[in-house]
Amino acid sequence: MNVFKRSEPGESTSIDPAAAKVISRMIEMPRAEFEQLVVDLYCALGHDARRTGGPGDRDFDIVIVTKSGQHWIAQCKQWRGAVGESVVREFHAVMVREHAVQGAIITTARFTPKAVQWAQGKHIHLYDGLAFLQVLQRIKGPLVVDTDPRTAAPGQV
Repeated sequence: MNVFKRSEPGESTSIDPAAAKVISRMIEMPRAEFEQLVVDLYCALGHDARRTGGPGDRDFDIVIVTKSGQHWIAQCKQWRGAVGESVVREFHAVMVREHAVQGAIITTARFTPKAVQWAQGKHIHLYDGLAFLQVLQRIKGPLVVDTDPRTAAPGQV
């Protein structure tokens, strides 16, 4: 079951200032922390998820074994600009190579219309910054993303 809501092509992507601030903080997080945020979300949904490592990873960032035993992979993109079709195509090739049943690209940005169109009909789920934030808030509660552990209150990310 897919708990993320995809943004549809042409759907309004205006973001309220509070959400924009949280997404901006996610962009500034160290890569490992952003990836761990995604891992923690999959784990909160009852799946087994782990990061694949840092630089030199295998073209994906997270391995997920679902509750039903399926093998999924995910790629995280902390971008300000749009994620294009080439990224989605390359990720699809990685899914085939890794024998992943499904895959997800999770970004802090947005996807180009061509990227969204190319992913249609494939087992690739595209989650833009706003959709990802909404899922985080629905599953884990309201989040305040604070990358400085000295100022983050317990329960904050």
